[in-house]
Amino acid sequence: MRERRSPSRRLKSGEPVDILLDSHIHGKISWLLSKILPQIESGGKKRLTEEIKFKRIVGETSCVCTTDGDEIAYAQRPGRKGLTRFVKNREAELSDSAVIILRKGGRGNYILVTLFVGVLGHPEPWDKRANKASYQYWLNHALVWGTEPIVPGTETSECPWGAR
Repeated sequence: MRERRSPSRRLKSGEPVDILLDSHIHGKISWLLSKILPQIESGGKKRLTEEIKFKRIVGETSCVCTTDGDEIAYAQRPGRKGLTRFVKNREAELSDSAVIILRKGGRGNYILVTLFVGVLGHPEPWDKRANKASYQYWLNHALVWGTEPIVPGTETSECPWGAR
């Protein structure tokens, strides 16, 4: 069993949420959990994906819209099965939204999968859940280079997904 990273917190519907060592929190934004979790009703779902919009800027998003003038590269991130689209000549952008993904645990609890600042995107084209909209999304969006670790030696300028 994995150790907890912090004490259990609760959803609006009452279920505890465990933050584990391998829960993926992008940056120093764990303070958002106390703002987000009390807003979520689980409905007993196995997986919860929520985008929460705030009335103020809550951080920076590393997933940005790209243009024809951007310098694009592809590289594999650790733990991923395919290459991710990156943009090298851009900075992270301010955002008033955050996305949280939770999965149901085995004891009536939920486990934090990921928390990041930004808006809900699409699965990357190599993902088994990807569809045509995912491909189109990732042709026009990218992660800012340097905001996520990459597997050394995987960088390429060639789009690995082919035409769809």
